[in-house]
Amino acid sequence: MIVAMHRRTALITLVTAGLIVLACLPAVVTFGLGWLELPHIQPWGEPPARDTTSPEAWTLFAVFYLAWMAGLVVLLVWSFDRIGHRWRYYESTPRPKKDRRRARASMQAVNAEQQAAIQAMRRREAREAQRRRSRESHDARNDGSR
Repeated sequence: MIVAMHRRTALITLVTAGLIVLACLPAVVTFGLGWLELPHIQPWGEPPARDTTSPEAWTLFAVFYLAWMAGLVVLLVWSFDRIGHRWRYYESTPRPKKDRRRARASMQAVNAEQQAAIQAMRRREAREAQRRRSRESHDARNDGSR
């Protein structure tokens, strides 16, 4: 149990670190190969350097990077699901097992009451239908004998 827990923690850490590296990959490749160039930093008081990269190139990079990050989020969720890691919002307080059992029992009681009400309604409808059929058959027998 403890070994599996440590292995899972290591896998979560490894997956997270790998996805951080993958998130940086497009920028490293783009700027490393010189497809986009950042303007040089000027000393204090100098006018800003002229950006020589076209706005279309920056836009294409931004759109690609947005799609890349969406794919990484899907990969992160899939990976965490395969590992068995249940992510929880950091501000939420973990509910103790006792509270979870109590909430589950309450929901089961509510569902049982609803099912009982539905079954009672169906039995009433069946009785009413039976009474209607017997009344109609009784009326039909009495009407036919005259």
